[in-house]
Amino acid sequence: MTNMATFLTSYTLISLFLSIVVRPFAIQKGFGATTDGGLSGVVLRVTNLEARGPGSLREALEAGRPRLVVFEVGGVIDLQGRTLVVRNPHLTIAGQTAPDPGITLIRGGLVVETHDVIIQHIAVRPGDNSASKGWAPDALGVRRGDSGPVHDVLFDHCSATWAVDENLSTSGPADVETPDATAHDITLRHCLIAEGLSSSTHPKGEHSKGTLVHDGVRNVAIIGCLYAHNRERNPRLKGGTTAVVTDNVMYNWGSAAVGVGARGNEKLLQPAEAVLAGNVAIAGPDTRGRVFVKGHDPGAKMFLRDNVAVSAAGAPMPMADERVALLTQPPSWSATIPDARPWDNAARVLRSAGSRPARRDPIDARIVLSVIRGDGRIIDSQEQVGGYPVRAAAMRAVAVPSGMDERRQWLERLSRDLAEDKTLDVSPLWKRLDR
Repeated sequence: MTNMATFLTSYTLISLFLSIVVRPFAIQKGFGATTDGGLSGVVLRVTNLEARGPGSLREALEAGRPRLVVFEVGGVIDLQGRTLVVRNPHLTIAGQTAPDPGITLIRGGLVVETHDVIIQHIAVRPGDNSASKGWAPDALGVRRGDSGPVHDVLFDHCSATWAVDENLSTSGPADVETPDATAHDITLRHCLIAEGLSSSTHPKGEHSKGTLVHDGVRNVAIIGCLYAHNRERNPRLKGGTTAVVTDNVMYNWGSAAVGVGARGNEKLLQPAEAVLAGNVAIAGPDTRGRVFVKGHDPGAKMFLRDNVAVSAAGAPMPMADERVALLTQPPSWSATIPDARPWDNAARVLRSAGSRPARRDPIDARIVLSVIRGDGRIIDSQEQVGGYPVRAAAMRAVAVPSGMDERRQWLERLSRDLAEDKTLDVSPLWKRLDR
């Protein structure tokens, strides 16, 4: 155990280091979210739903040059137990180009081990893979592997469900605090992160988890996301991390909604430091932890503004427990955090989170409705909620503009067409909570 003098000295040095390496936060975009990804690269077309081979998504991701990946096919890609790993930088996966029903990955995940990557409008649902022994994939995420620095990664309008480890995480080596030795500048925006499998095939046993911000991962933004039916990590911020968590909805956690601390895997690191603003946490049928921010160990520093945490009946719950140190001002690295209207944010999240909100698949639609109705449960297997999706393939030719600015505008227009369910009635939620 680190003694207090050593800890304070380390804390002072690391704070000085952070003041140099942590970049200002643009609340509308997120950390690293201004990357162009592979927008200027070669256009690679996914033309089939095979797990590998010519025309497959795996072949496009494994290409060694900057690339914009578009889809001339929609449907379900069965990864057959082999997670997709992105090791080459400058990539955009444009799931909004796929015809309905869009792209869903099953029996595997999608993990980024490099920099300057944008992933949009993709659903990833690993499931228990027929209870394969030792099977423990994330659905989506980043991790530091052997491919070099991991940074400037954006997950935008993605659905991450049925993972055995975490649904959507930012990871790296344990007990590391040097940014380029792990991951940094990562944004999760308008994602649906739900139904992490609880008693499944994870070697540690129970493991229904939403998002882990791992040891020393800095500059993480989580904006406008829906967390539902994950027992813990909605999200969890470990030691040495910095994060901004704004305008999200957390529903039906089990033992912890947001978890924070100062520890890494084995060492005491700098306490996690974060801004949480404009979030709404709503207890559900499985909720046992009756506090919005839980300190897993003492020391984490949190700035809280305009958050709401309520029981299933709408009664207020405490914002933080005694292990959390509350800041009176946002940290200097987070820039200005505007005032928020959390219940308006909640309505926007329910209408806009996930891979294709305007035309949600039955899985995402069911999860969103469970928040509104106050039902749904933490699950052990996808088989409890209908099993892996089976959908017919759809084909459509895609014409891609040639210039980078034209490509950006084209993708933004396609994304806007999918980005909101304007017909969703959230009024039963207001009635249920007596708002």
